[in-house]
Amino acid sequence: MTDTSSNLTDLIEISEDGYAFYEEAAQKVKDKKLSALFARMAKVKSELAQELSGEVKAPAGRRKPAKKGESSLGDLARAYAGLRKQEPGSERFVRMAEVEGQLQTTFQKVVLDRDHSFVVRVLAKQYVSKAEVLNKELRAANRGA
Repeated sequence: MTDTSSNLTDLIEISEDGYAFYEEAAQKVKDKKLSALFARMAKVKSELAQELSGEVKAPAGRRKPAKKGESSLGDLARAYAGLRKQEPGSERFVRMAEVEGQLQTTFQKVVLDRDHSFVVRVLAKQYVSKAEVLNKELRAANRGA
C-alpha cells in the first residue's frame, strides 16, 4: 500500500473540513465576489469528499490523521482550524493559497498512484483541475484585497 492509499481516508476528511471552512467563510465575508468564490470552493470540496467516499472503503477502526510533525498530511488536517483562528487579511489569503496548493499537490500524487482505482484517480484529477482555477482566483483576490 502506498502513502496516498493509506492517506486517502484522511484526504476525504480534510476535504470535508475544507468544505465546512469555506462554507462558513462564504457566509461571513461581506464582499459578494469573495463570498461566491468561497461558496464555489466549498462546493468543489464537498463534491470531492462525497464522490471519493463512495469509492473508498474506510479502514476498520477509523484512524486519526497524522499528528503534527509526522507528515505534511497531518499539517493539512489542522490547516483549516488554524485558518479559522487567523484574522482576516492578506496573510490569511496567503495561507489559504498555500494550504490549497499543498492539497492540490497531494491529490496530484493520488492521480499518479496506480494503486488507486481508475475512478479514484479520475476524481482526483478532476479536483486538481477545478482547484487550480479556484486557487488562481483566490490569489487574485488576495492581490485585490
